[in-house]
Amino acid sequence: MMISRDIIPAYPTLIGRFQIAAPTDANQEMSKLLRGLELSQPGQQYANAGGWHSGGNLLETSLPAIAALRGWIGDALKSMVAATAELPEVKGRGTSFRGSFRLTAWGNIIRRGNYHRHHNHPNSAWSGVYYVAAGSSDPGSNAGVLELFDPRTFTEIVDVPGSPYGQRVLIRPQEGLMVLFPGWLYHFVHPYQGEAERISIAFNAAWEPAA
Repeated sequence: MMISRDIIPAYPTLIGRFQIAAPTDANQEMSKLLRGLELSQPGQQYANAGGWHSGGNLLETSLPAIAALRGWIGDALKSMVAATAELPEVKGRGTSFRGSFRLTAWGNIIRRGNYHRHHNHPNSAWSGVYYVAAGSSDPGSNAGVLELFDPRTFTEIVDVPGSPYGQRVLIRPQEGLMVLFPGWLYHFVHPYQGEAERISIAFNAAWEPAA
C-alpha cells in the first residue's frame, strides 16, 4: 500500500552569518572612531552590564568605514529577505516584498567581566552585530560568546530522537563577522574574559512596507 508523505519544516528561524573579506582598514577606522566617542560621550545602558554603549545614530557618521558598513548591512539584509522568500510559508503565497528598512546602529566596547543580559530588540525585523575587534577568547570556553535561544518554550522537556529542539546557537566572535537574527529572538553575551577590549557595532533593521 502506498502512503503519501509530506513532512515540512515549520516555524523557521533564520540566522545569517556573513564574513566580510579583508575588512582590516575599515575596522581600524571604526575602532578609532568608537574609542574617541567613548572618551567624549557617556555610555548608555540597555542590556549591557558594564562596558560602553554609544547612542543609536552611529550610521549617520560621515566616514568611509561607516559607509562601507552600511553597504555590508544592506547586502546582508538582501540575503535575509531572499532566504525568507524561499520559505514554504512564504513561497506558497507568492508574496512580493515592497518597502525599505530603517536602520539604527550603536557601538559597544567591552572589557574583562562585561556582558550583555538576556534581551531582544522589539520592532526590529532583523537585528545584528558586526565584530570590529574580537579581542581574545579561550576556544574551550563560552566566555564572550553570543548565545541565541530556541524561541519555542518548553521544547527541551520532551525527549525526541536527535534532540533537535531547545538547542542553543553559540556564535564565537571573530573580526569581520556579521550576524543577523530576528529582532524578537532572545539572546545574550556571556561575560567576556579576554585581555584585549572587544569592539562591535550592533544594529536594528525595522521593516517599513511601501504604501
